[in-house]
Amino acid sequence: MPDPESDFRLDPRYIAGLAAFNRGDYQLAIAAFKAVIASHGQRREGLKAHLHLIKAYAHTHQWQEAIDLCQLLARSPLPSIRAWAEKHLPELERYLDEEPTSSYLECVSAPSSRPPMQLRPVPRLYLWLSQGATLLLIAWLLQKPLQVLIASLLNYANDPLTLLRGWEGVIAWFLVGCLGLGLLSGGSWLWSWRLRAGYGLRPLSLGELEEYSPETVTLLGRLSWSWWQPRPQIGCLMTAAPIIFSYGRWQRRIIVSEGLLRSLSGEELLALMASEIAQLRLGLNTLVTPLVLLLQLPYDLYCWCSRWGDRFAPPYGKHWKRRIIRGTLYLLCAMVGQGSYLLFRGLEMLCFWSNQLRHYYSDRQGAALIGNPNTLVMAWLRLMAATATTVCAQGEIGAPLESLRLLLPLNPTQAALWGNQPLDWPMLLRWDTAHPLRYWFRLTSSHRPLGLRLQALMTDARQWRLEPLLSLPSTSSLRCQRAWLQLAPFWGAIAGVITTIILTGVGQFALRAGTIAFPLWWLADGLTLARGFIPIGLGLGLFLRLNAYYPPRPPQTYTLGQLLHRLLPLDSPVAELKGHLRAVTGLRNGLGQHLWLETDQGLFPLRCHRAWGPIWPILEPAYLKTLAGRSLVVRGWFRRGTVPFVEVSEWHSLDLQQKQSWAAPYWAIAIATLWILYGLMTLLGWI
Repeated sequence: MPDPESDFRLDPRYIAGLAAFNRGDYQLAIAAFKAVIASHGQRREGLKAHLHLIKAYAHTHQWQEAIDLCQLLARSPLPSIRAWAEKHLPELERYLDEEPTSSYLECVSAPSSRPPMQLRPVPRLYLWLSQGATLLLIAWLLQKPLQVLIASLLNYANDPLTLLRGWEGVIAWFLVGCLGLGLLSGGSWLWSWRLRAGYGLRPLSLGELEEYSPETVTLLGRLSWSWWQPRPQIGCLMTAAPIIFSYGRWQRRIIVSEGLLRSLSGEELLALMASEIAQLRLGLNTLVTPLVLLLQLPYDLYCWCSRWGDRFAPPYGKHWKRRIIRGTLYLLCAMVGQGSYLLFRGLEMLCFWSNQLRHYYSDRQGAALIGNPNTLVMAWLRLMAATATTVCAQGEIGAPLESLRLLLPLNPTQAALWGNQPLDWPMLLRWDTAHPLRYWFRLTSSHRPLGLRLQALMTDARQWRLEPLLSLPSTSSLRCQRAWLQLAPFWGAIAGVITTIILTGVGQFALRAGTIAFPLWWLADGLTLARGFIPIGLGLGLFLRLNAYYPPRPPQTYTLGQLLHRLLPLDSPVAELKGHLRAVTGLRNGLGQHLWLETDQGLFPLRCHRAWGPIWPILEPAYLKTLAGRSLVVRGWFRRGTVPFVEVSEWHSLDLQQKQSWAAPYWAIAIATLWILYGLMTLLGWI
């Protein structure tokens, strides 16, 4: 009998059953799922086999067996499983009397891939404009500090270099241009070198690839290749994380990982490979991959400084010289490492817009290459499950997934959230496609919203006369009664702009009115007024929504499915969660960016703020090491966004009998106060 603590998704019988279910061999799937249930019972390892067995019974019209099993799950102690069973049980009971016309949410088998479909051409002007704007913005951000550095060097240079003074901007732009040309021309070589050094990149032959996915080898042989469209080479990363991306123009590469090859079936791997082939053939990643390659520099510096800093972590002993030296080195590594991480995340956010547009074309063309959008959706579902497995096993997203986030098919953080539990897909679709603030939330989303991508692919499936994998209902517009309060800081900033314009007009009139209005001449300085009133409006907006963000409510137990029905981060229920902490220890978690709670309802990202700010793991490096993997009861405010998370109010360690409180509301007050003080000091001329 398998070890009860083993992962049921690695059980070969479960994998065989799921593959049989996907290709429509439901009798074989039923036999395989029954074998898994016989070994694992109703422990957590076998519950998903129960769910798929019910679906297999439904496809073979064995309604009574499906109802009996669903009634059994309705008595499960796990709230998420019980809610799923109670939701679908009435629907199954209706099947006893009549055949339904459509299901609220029904997974159907993804049939084998069909010949490529012909698509009408869609102009890619917006994509090129977004990538060009992103490239110019990042180039300008690099040019400014480089110009300052060159100017400072020329001030201390010898007499022959004084002729270059005044040309610092031209020299900086020239160096940035050389860097861009180097990344575009030598990007493939640099990518290969970096992946070999960091993740053990090795070539993957077609013969080896055929063992995992003969369909992919067939597709590569079916497509036409030329000097303008060279055949891509396949590489494999030695990591358990599910990774697939592509890069290069003349030396094209498609990179997969060992974890991806072992997690997906042949047709699912074909679907993801087809999307990467489409990107290479259309040139969709021509500018994104050099930018992501540039982002690896601050991320590698963050990892390197974190490793070195952990060597000098306290305790230091009683020798005071040793304490000073090691403490200084530790603080230096912490500041440089976390600063590099913030730089990496900031530059990464500049690429979000162009990356979202890129996925629209790659999804569309990838589904057309295999002729079946259902297969691509099934590959995403399996990819989400594999990502959730990685987070549960490693306690984090991991450096490969985090550093390569923009090039991956799915946002790894979101994939880990959705990957290990039943979901209300219609609700997710409505939130992504009909939310009145959806465009605001997309500003902080690295990938195109999953609901939009699913809706587009299911529409393509209907147009190609295929049964959609997900039966998603038509979406209706959502009403958010407090959307104005959610955007209160934005409205405060707008009010600051309007106030600046009005007062600047008064000041300009005072300059022309002569001595009568002379005391108001200082209002003509519009730049100073803007620097003062906009931060004041922003701070007042933060204060206005503070009580709604941190309501004093008693904590309640929720499932993730119940929490996802919240429409705004402002709708903040106080949730109580019980699970095991999954956290990175050391300086890699210096800003608390790698904290997860594994519960029976799924994974939850955590955000914690100590009384002295978000740098609490730097000051207490041994604290997370003590708590990692232990059972915790967490109370905090659930924030519904593109990637939901829990802002922790307090947690209680059941094993250590320790209770820890966090200070998120106080830091919100401090930030709002600092904005207002900055604006007032600017208006008074102190800054």
